[in-house]
Amino acid sequence: MRVLAIETSTSQAGVALIEDGQLVLERASARPKQSAERLLPLIAEVLAEAGWQASTLHRLGVSIGPGSFTGLRVGIACAQGLSLGLGIPLVGVTSLQAMARGVPESIPGLRVPLLDARRAEVFAGAYDAGPRAAERLAPLAVAAELARDRLLAQLPAPLVFIGSGLGLCGIAPDFSGPKADEPSAFAVGLLAEELDPREHPPVPVYVRDAGATLPDLGTPTVAE
Repeated sequence: MRVLAIETSTSQAGVALIEDGQLVLERASARPKQSAERLLPLIAEVLAEAGWQASTLHRLGVSIGPGSFTGLRVGIACAQGLSLGLGIPLVGVTSLQAMARGVPESIPGLRVPLLDARRAEVFAGAYDAGPRAAERLAPLAVAAELARDRLLAQLPAPLVFIGSGLGLCGIAPDFSGPKADEPSAFAVGLLAEELDPREHPPVPVYVRDAGATLPDLGTPTVAE
């Protein structure tokens, strides 16, 4: 199976090509404007370098959050357009699940990824080891100072803490690597190959609102 994966939940846009569980090619680009201006050319570049035609793809994968609101919207919209145009299934993969999939199967325990959510909070979740990385704790936002105690109380040991958000919580990583510290397009692609598209639609997982507030315009007056 040939899979094109898109990851845009963090400060970089990542694209990967996976075939039968093996990484063929992966590229990343900074997203200073969080737009599609770089994402589509990046996809075209990796396909051309791998010698793949878009028509030979069997499935698409896209990260659905939690993460950057704008980045997620851009990535999902792009993936949906490609899925519709090519007539192939699209699988939505949470960014935390992708991080969990980046931990070697040989390490026992639930994978507990943490990402910086700003506002002194972290995004957290819990997942089984190995293929499919089954979800045991759905993504949530939790105060960084409370995260360690809350997760230890809620989840059965052993736990494998991973992710770039660990430092905010005073937690030492149990495993560290580029595929586990941050969500990667490669892991998104692996899971897109393993998961059922019907059970994992590309619906964004925001966990919380964007933090925008409406201005106070006062009490409207009624003309007499």
